[in-house]
Formats: sequence, C-alpha cells, structure tokens
Amino acid sequence: MKHTHHKYTSLLALILASCSTYAADHYTVTDLGSLGDAVSASAINNNGIAAGYAVDLLYRYHGLISDGTTITPLTPTMSMTAQGQAMGINSFDQTVLASYMLGQLNTTTLLYLGNPPLMMPMMLGDFMPCAINDSAQVVGSQFITDPSGFKYEQACKWQMGSLISLNPLNGSHTSIAKAINEMGWAVGSATSASSLKPTATLWIGTNPSNLGTLPSGTWSQANAINDFNQVVGISQITSGFTHAFLYNLNASGVIVSRIDLGELGGGYSSAHAINNAGEVVGTSDNLAFIYTNGVMRDLNTLIGPSSPWNLASANAINEDGQIVGVGSLGGDPFRAFLLTPAASCIADLNNDGVLNFFDVSALLTAFTNQDPLADLNNDGIYNFFDISAFITAYAQGCP
Repeated sequence: MKHTHHKYTSLLALILASCSTYAADHYTVTDLGSLGDAVSASAINNNGIAAGYAVDLLYRYHGLISDGTTITPLTPTMSMTAQGQAMGINSFDQTVLASYMLGQLNTTTLLYLGNPPLMMPMMLGDFMPCAINDSAQVVGSQFITDPSGFKYEQACKWQMGSLISLNPLNGSHTSIAKAINEMGWAVGSATSASSLKPTATLWIGTNPSNLGTLPSGTWSQANAINDFNQVVGISQITSGFTHAFLYNLNASGVIVSRIDLGELGGGYSSAHAINNAGEVVGTSDNLAFIYTNGVMRDLNTLIGPSSPWNLASANAINEDGQIVGVGSLGGDPFRAFLLTPAASCIADLNNDGVLNFFDVSALLTAFTNQDPLADLNNDGIYNFFDISAFITAYAQGCP
C-alpha cells in the first residue's frame, strides 16, 4: 500500500472550533414486547421478524414472533398444559415451534406459515426443532429407544414430509443438530458414551464429521453455520476456560482454519450465530457481543450510553445486520431486544457515539502509523483526500 505522509494537525484543529460534538448510536434498540413475564428471542429472518418465546402471568410458555411493533403469540392448543417455544424462522416467514406438555419428555414440532401466521400449524413430528432454512428443512433431535429400553437423543432432519436420522459420529451415543445452511449442511454436537463430552459435528447429508476443538480443548459445540461454510460455536481451551470459535471449512467440509474469538474480560464466551457477511454474535461474561474484522466488541458500548438496556446475549443476526437476543430492561431481567444498525458515521473513529477531539486524535494517530483506519476513501493511499473525507463527515455530523 502506498503511503503519502503529511500531518494536517492545524487543519484538523479547525474542525473542533467550527463543529459541535454530535452523539450517535451505532444500533437502535427495540423492545420486542411482553406477555407479562420473561421474553427471549432466538432467531431473526431477513424480513426483520424475530422468533422466540414469552412467558405469561400464569407462567405458561408461548412461542412468539415479533416485527418490533407487534408481538404475536403462537400458542399450542392441544391441551391446557401445552407449552411452546419458537426456535427458528426462515425468509418465507415459516416458523418452527417446539410444543411440549408439562411432565412429558417428548416434544412435537409445529410449522406455522406466514406473518401474521395461520393459526392452524402443520405437525411435522415428534422431535425437538432447532433451526429451519429457506428450503423448509428443519434440524434438531429426537429421542430414540435402544433394545435395552434406554432413551437417548439423536440428531435428525425433517424435509419434504420425512424425518431422517443423522448418523452418529464414531463412538458417539447422543447428538443434536443445532443449525442448517441453505445447502442443507447441519452442525451441532455428538457426545460419546465413554467421555460424556460433546464435540462439534458437521453433517453433510446424513454423514457426520468431527470438527474438533480449539487447541488443547477437550469438548466443543457448534451452534451455527452460514452459506460460506463458516461454523461458530464454543470450545474449551488450554486454560480450561471456554471461548467462542469460528471455523472456516472448504467445499468438502474440511477445516481450513480455526479461530479463537477471545472474550470480553472474564474468560468465557460463546458464539451463537453468524450471517453470510461473517458477522458473529454471542455472549461473553453476560455481555452480548458482535465479532467483526477480527475484533470482539461489547454491544452495550454500541448503543446509547443512557440506554436502560443491559444486553446479555445476542442470539441471532440476519443479513442486514439486525440482531436479536435477551437482556435486562430497567428492573426487568429477561426481555427480548432487537438491534438495528444505525446509519454509518465514518468520522466516529473511536466508536464512542460522539464526534469530538478524540476522533481527531484517532485519525492523526492512524494516519501517522499508516493504519487502514485512516484510509477513509478506501483507495489504498494515505493523503489529503482521506483528511478531506474526515472533515466533510465530521462537519455533517452523524445520523
């Protein structure tokens, strides 16, 4: 990259004299609503519709979908003891619901169509759903009874009216498929009877492969996969802590690289979702995070500093960068949130939501060090045009 090194300190100083500071949030926060008690969101589609569950004042679990304005409960009507949780939603607003009866082990999967949904869902079978793709393939797990009468959990996939068992990994006894991409590749984990420790697993068709752990780890769990064969999840590491991971796979499903995403300071992190842009979301030490461009960031620092929200876990992200999860709002500890990216503000170089001297200082430091942060016009050259782009953006303020 070519470098033209000049200092424009005096010119940049004029900005501070002529422009006032301007506060701007990187995400706007929307409360997804409530039925009286706890609420959580576990999925979001590319139409901005979130899916999850809400607990009413009688402590009954209802599946829900919400567009950020209207919350629609999805309530199984099989009996008064029926409970429900919406586990996934695709781009065609097809929502899969886990329905179960209090005191019973089995779970029934229901498929709701449309937004608002038709209230007479399709019954897909007795299994636990975890995710659905745009081809209406649903993955999850079912209980299998072995010849001795012992029940165990086995990963499965529903497609075109049939429920298919996903083959066990060598030596595994139980398994679960947590996510599926548009090619039909599923990821989750398989647990061996000898170690009782799960390992991240990939299924191409019904054939499993062991994705392994981060270096020196003894267990792992894959939670999501995108259409570019990037898998995220959680793995134990050398220290004994557990960290979020990102694995890059080739077209055959072979791991090309393993990336430890780190954590926000307390030793723990877990990656829950990834979109096709490679943006990863999850939780670290009870703080929701987003991981982009090699950096994990606390989402609480990317909303307004006076926000009453404490974002605890980011559970899903769509292709527009909208994020859903769960956190606390005021004194309510379990509320579902929707984050929507605010318009970009290229002059806010330190990402604190305020334009002031510290952004000018950040530009000067980056410019001096040939840091790509200072290449504001993305032409690969550090020169007056980058300074000009900064001055223009600073003068305009942020949305």
